[in-house]
Amino acid sequence: MRRFKWMPVLMAAVLAACAQQPARQSSARHAHQAIDYGKYTQGDVPWFNFTSLYSWDSNQLGYVVVWTTPAQAYRLQLVGPCLGLQTAGGMIGLTSHDSLVSSNRDAVVAGGNRCGIMRIQHLDAKAIRALREKPNSSSESQH
Repeated sequence: MRRFKWMPVLMAAVLAACAQQPARQSSARHAHQAIDYGKYTQGDVPWFNFTSLYSWDSNQLGYVVVWTTPAQAYRLQLVGPCLGLQTAGGMIGLTSHDSLVSSNRDAVVAGGNRCGIMRIQHLDAKAIRALREKPNSSSESQH
């Protein structure tokens, strides 16, 4: 029984690695609800490198956009609607294996729910940033 004393510490470390919190919460998250991220996809990728979550957005049921850095963004299609996103309180996590988030393997953790990732799409982060910096970011006709 003595050898299991380290188990709570190990479990806490595993949970922390699987459910990392964003390093910076998007202060203007609700201001960008009009962005149709589907217009900015640059193709599917099977995985992406993940060490921390810079920011995230979810303005379409069944999808989450995650920013791993200010210059890298991905649109995650979930297996189904992730009801935890509405109750996440600005904090979500991503599971990962060996610092990689993979489709059909990893999940978004939000509001106590674990929502599987079905598809990962790389986004044109530069174009999205340019759109956000425009005074009137409601017009997306230039992409």
